Amino acid sequence: MLIKQKGIIIKAVDYGESDKIITILNEHGAKVSLMVRRAKKSKNGLQANTQLFVYGLFIYSKWKGMGTLSSIDVIDQNYHLRLDIYESSFASLCAETIDRSLETEEVSQYSYDLLHFVFEKIKEGISAQLMSVVVLLKCMTRFGFNATFDKCVVTQNHDQSKLIAYSFKFDGAISEAVSVQDQHAMILSNKTLYLLDILQKLPINQMSSLSIHDDIVDEMSALVILLYKEYAGMYFKSQKLINQLHRLDNQS
Repeated sequence: MLIKQKGIIIKAVDYGESDKIITILNEHGAKVSLMVRRAKKSKNGLQANTQLFVYGLFIYSKWKGMGTLSSIDVIDQNYHLRLDIYESSFASLCAETIDRSLETEEVSQYSYDLLHFVFEKIKEGISAQLMSVVVLLKCMTRFGFNATFDKCVVTQNHDQSKLIAYSFKFDGAISEAVSVQDQHAMILSNKTLYLLDILQKLPINQMSSLSIHDDIVDEMSALVILLYKEYAGMYFKSQKLINQLHRLDNQS
């Protein structure tokens, strides 16, 4: 059976000497794995058109198990996501998070809308790191946890101006008044916690303009990645490159 679906490539793995297996997140929010025969030796553009982040109309045959790609009508190569190593690493984190948040047979229209949204925002010039924070925040519940940024979880005081840290001991933001109760709490700027709360609650269709200072984005990113490690035991493959880039920045 021949199937035509729009989708975005969220994973691409070499298979043997000439083939490749790609995973697309289709327009309905389902993951579809496809075998691409002779992708690395093809002269019809399959090598370039089956790279990570490519958005297009995928035509493939499928009976049982994995499908086989016939052709791609590329809508957007999203080439800009591969030009810059920083953008590429955080775009990979977005794709990997959404990929791992979905079960094999699960369908989530929101997941497709989210990925499409963040790639469009990056294309518009919004920080890829900031967009990865948005994805990580929006996918938390899919991994079985959540985080509280809008009140002190110890005193239950909703005065956000008093918040200074995130406590893994108390599982949420804490105020200066109780900070002595957790000497290992992650100290953060008040603005970081405030903006995390906004991004966590704000629907993506209402995120029209996003401009946040790089230092704040760095703090948000460090915290949400740590939340995934502590609460879900997750370490992202793309995080290895991100950590290397941070080390190089610190050395320069």
